[in-house]
Amino acid sequence: MAYRCGSGATEWGIDRHRLVHRQQSELVIGGMVLLLATCGWMVGGEEGARWAVRGGTGSPDDWRAVISPDAMYRQFGARLIQRHEWPALFDMLGDISRRARLPRIPDIYHLPDAGMNAYALGCPEASAITLTEGLLRGMTRGEIAGILAHEVGHIRNNDGWALNLAAALHRATALTALMGLAGTPCGTTATVLSSAPMIGQMLHMTLSRIREFDADAVALHLVDDPRALVEALHKLEHHHGGSRSWRPERHDDGDLLRFLRSHPETWERVGTLIRLAAH
Repeated sequence: MAYRCGSGATEWGIDRHRLVHRQQSELVIGGMVLLLATCGWMVGGEEGARWAVRGGTGSPDDWRAVISPDAMYRQFGARLIQRHEWPALFDMLGDISRRARLPRIPDIYHLPDAGMNAYALGCPEASAITLTEGLLRGMTRGEIAGILAHEVGHIRNNDGWALNLAAALHRATALTALMGLAGTPCGTTATVLSSAPMIGQMLHMTLSRIREFDADAVALHLVDDPRALVEALHKLEHHHGGSRSWRPERHDDGDLLRFLRSHPETWERVGTLIRLAAH
């Protein structure tokens, strides 16, 4: 199997793949807004629909406060890393961030955890990436670059905003449905209201899976060796699930379980990466 690298990795195919992701994301968020408006209309008519949607959209997060060193330490126990501590890591992230055209390099936080994990927070203008000790020790330089590229993909795509919006819409849907059920007898309206929170949760998880696939696609533009990203995913799968196989075992309930996951399975991600990176 042959792979293209960073700036040349089947660029047309990746861009087309990402366009589909954007369209899917818009449909999912639109569906969540429509679901919330429907619940509001059932509770209070047209004014109820407007009230519910206004309450569900909320205000944007102040990411600079969320990712401050004090806040990161209080919430996660993560410590801000200075450049002199890991200059090679900063150089790697700086190169990836420039390729992604981020206005600033994300802060790097270290979590003294033996598990293999990485997390991204923030938006292009204010962001942070947290890496666990287990990931830094257990992965090669190329694999760490692949993980960083994936997290930078989340930041460039502003996934924090999208997923926080989806979470707010889901919470508003659950609250509106609960208010409606308090005074609604059994019937079609009660059935819709009682089902709405689960539908909203499934849409939220669907959006999360779409954004994970899109961050992988972005990462292919940002790394020189897509194989390292594939190997990093294999290592994560082995660490968390004890298996290196990316081929799924088929189960009758597989399609249903997919809707109950916030992340796509590793075999799906690896298969998509290989297809996009190959020529």
